[in-house]
Amino acid sequence: MPIGTVCPTCRFENPRSWRACAACGRPLGAGFRPTSVTQLGGGDATVVSAHPDFEGDVDDLESLDSVEIEDEGGGEPEGEGEIPLIGQAEAAGAIQTGVERAFTVGAPTLVALEGPRGSGKTRLLVYASEIAARQEPKVRVLYAACRDGGDGSYAPFSRLLLERFGVTPSSSPSAVRAMMTTAVRDALQTSDAVRVGETTHLLGYLAGIPFPHSPFLAPLEGNPTELHQRAVQAFCRLIEGDAQRRPVILLLDNMHWAEEEAWDLVRALSEVEAHVAVVMAGDAPVAERASELQPTGGVAVGPIGPLGEADVQTFLHVLLPTLSAAPEEFVAAVAHRSGGNPGALRELVFALWEAGLFLQGPDGLEVDLPRLEAGEDLPVSMEDALKARLDRLDPFERATLERASVVGEVFWDGAVLGQMRSERKPPGSTEDPLSIWPDDDDALALGSALDRLKQKGFVEVLDHSDLPGALELSFAQPGARRILYDGLEEEVRTRRHAAVARWLALVGTVRREGIAAMIAPHLERAGQRARAGRAYLEAARYERANLRTLRAQRYVERALEHISPEDVARRIEALHESGSILTTLGRYDDAADDFAEMLRLAWNIGARGKGGAALNRLARLERARGEDEKARTLLHRALELFRAAGDLRGVASTLDDLAQIGLLRGETESALQFANEALEIRRTHGDERGEAVSLNTLGQIELTRGQLDAAERLFRLSLEMRERLGDHEGILQSHIALGVLAYERGDRTAAVAAWRTGLERAREVADRRSECFLLNNVGEARLADGAYDEAEIALERALDLAEELGDKRAMADVSRNLGMLALRRGDDDASPRLEEALTQAREYGGREAVALAQRAIGALRAQTLFDTGGASDRSAEEAFLESVDLFREMGNEREAARSLVQLAKHLVERGDLVQAKQRLREARATFRRMGLTDEALAIDATLNELGG
Repeated sequence: MPIGTVCPTCRFENPRSWRACAACGRPLGAGFRPTSVTQLGGGDATVVSAHPDFEGDVDDLESLDSVEIEDEGGGEPEGEGEIPLIGQAEAAGAIQTGVERAFTVGAPTLVALEGPRGSGKTRLLVYASEIAARQEPKVRVLYAACRDGGDGSYAPFSRLLLERFGVTPSSSPSAVRAMMTTAVRDALQTSDAVRVGETTHLLGYLAGIPFPHSPFLAPLEGNPTELHQRAVQAFCRLIEGDAQRRPVILLLDNMHWAEEEAWDLVRALSEVEAHVAVVMAGDAPVAERASELQPTGGVAVGPIGPLGEADVQTFLHVLLPTLSAAPEEFVAAVAHRSGGNPGALRELVFALWEAGLFLQGPDGLEVDLPRLEAGEDLPVSMEDALKARLDRLDPFERATLERASVVGEVFWDGAVLGQMRSERKPPGSTEDPLSIWPDDDDALALGSALDRLKQKGFVEVLDHSDLPGALELSFAQPGARRILYDGLEEEVRTRRHAAVARWLALVGTVRREGIAAMIAPHLERAGQRARAGRAYLEAARYERANLRTLRAQRYVERALEHISPEDVARRIEALHESGSILTTLGRYDDAADDFAEMLRLAWNIGARGKGGAALNRLARLERARGEDEKARTLLHRALELFRAAGDLRGVASTLDDLAQIGLLRGETESALQFANEALEIRRTHGDERGEAVSLNTLGQIELTRGQLDAAERLFRLSLEMRERLGDHEGILQSHIALGVLAYERGDRTAAVAAWRTGLERAREVADRRSECFLLNNVGEARLADGAYDEAEIALERALDLAEELGDKRAMADVSRNLGMLALRRGDDDASPRLEEALTQAREYGGREAVALAQRAIGALRAQTLFDTGGASDRSAEEAFLESVDLFREMGNEREAARSLVQLAKHLVERGDLVQAKQRLREARATFRRMGLTDEALAIDATLNELGG
């Protein structure tokens, strides 16, 4: 599938914005000329080409169709086409070295080209593509540029991916997703649907292409760091896959505007194992940042220096092919005034041409040296040159650029037309509708003006538009937009920003994605703060829905700056959004501040439902910190407010939260009551996803109570519902629960198999909490099987995850299992590990965790040699009995029976057979009642050995 512009002559695939083919130099469109000439060297200027069919010296430049000057009619230098690359030997050498090394050695290389705007950075990137095409005719060339502000965290890679997949503004979302899937499958050369799907969805996240209800992205919503890391890995997979078939060169422009997320992608690319060359260009500190990276193939830095006088002379002959001679005084003057910057030099020559400095002589153009020496009416600085050229535009061209400056460095013809029409009354009358819009003469006039401005070098047409049906352009000259915008009166700017906002809002009816972020700054500058605040809030919601959490945070902060304190309802919405985003980012204290302020505003206006939502969010923050009692207090108050407001969805959600806390703290009866009520509400209101959650919660409660058959029935009902709904995260939780059930029935093989399958799924979707839970379960099961090394690997990884997540419950559970592992091995650190687990369990208040830790402590003390007073013996029995009591208080008879079995073993070793038999009979009765046949039979065998 072609991804750019295919050369009609040699069929080479070029980036869409290329004017001429990188492989053969032929033009890619009408009006374009070959761009194959490349000027290298200082001192005496020479011309070298990246193409083997072109060799020449300075005299050959005159044969190029480069810059034509009309002899009559007051024409000016033509702005079309690429100017040959002149000078920059060091930068060109760095490019050649980097590309050759990447393509021959097969190691990624990084070339950094640093220089100011107008220094020829983009032309150097074109040269890099020419070198790459000469090295490897089948090379894949990918180009993209950053834009100043609002271009996204992953620019220029987001735009690069759009080009890679052939996406245009007119492409339908469904067609784009299908094209991406096909392209990814082809690049990865695999039929693994999960791998292809995950990679495609993650690349869509990078490119800003939505994948609604994605099973790969949704579970990562609460973990932006993991999402970012996995997206970076997906991008590297794509590039490595492409490079397996042919070398790849990535050309990244304006990298000084790239955000940190984009630099992470560069860092990852430098570590791939493939024939990949990355050539980036930009202003400082691009070279410094690139030098900090360590790609396998090395870093080559090519500083873009100012042109020397010899190169300036050559450049003048390129711009003015009929110039008979370039006097030394003239060359020195323009070199000084332009600072040797090619873009500035070009602009200065344009201004001098318009000022009449060049005269027609018998042998061609001549420089009016007396006038140059007098300096009358000639631009002295680059700003003077720009202002002089702008002043020579006709009034409509000037007004067009002024209106474009209000839109931004990048603008659309429709936004300019919208301003034009907002400043005059509609023609005709309502009595004759056709007289109101009789023609499109003003739009045609605008198109003609933009064409002339393009020819004069003021604007450039971009290769594709972000907005459907609109021509997208940018200012071509550095500083031009600032001069034009600063020259407008404040009242005019305000009025025109409002017109641009209205036009963008209309475009938003066709393309909603990200449009609010475009509108908001114009509303802000138009003085419409309230509307700007609402637009920033909408932008934050859009970015959060697309999992771009950091951008969402920036927008919601702007929203809160602009939403008036009097607009309480809107501020509550913004605070809720901000708190949710900060929670996702792990900034719990800041999130708590926002939810507390939301609660205060809700109290001010008596909004019970909003108050309940704020309290519910605060409770979840406390749960994340392991503060279950604080969370429960907040949830009870939230429940009261939700009931008073008649907010049944809020009631059900809070009841389920309370059930989860009750379950974790061993309060099974209250947990059962809460979960049943939540289930009833959700069934009544047709909330199937919520109903599945409630069913799973009820299954966990029954499992804790030892009712294994009832638990299985509930788990399977929940699983069936989740599979029907396509709730992938919920399906994972159901499989985890069924694995736990198998373990409780003594089928450790089935349990471990289920958990390992769940682990693969959890890692695919980056669900680290589930991964931690599953690793702990696998570790505990392998410990019971005597596979100590396997258990240790799983448990140590689980502990790392628990600490990263700050999950106190998980830390207590994993620490207990690691303590039991040390005890089984006879390691010296068994005691401190188990004591730490008990302390952790007590700190967060989980009664089940305390009971399990007490049982482990009992096992530890039972192995200690008796002292003369029997203190160790008694302390072991006390620990076992405390475990039994805690489990019984919680209604967990199954675990209480297991603690009794452990106590009985200790009593046998102590020689107290009577007490041991009594405890075993108690446990056996429980196991028989619960249907745990295997455990009951094991006790029968032990009793037989003890003589009944």
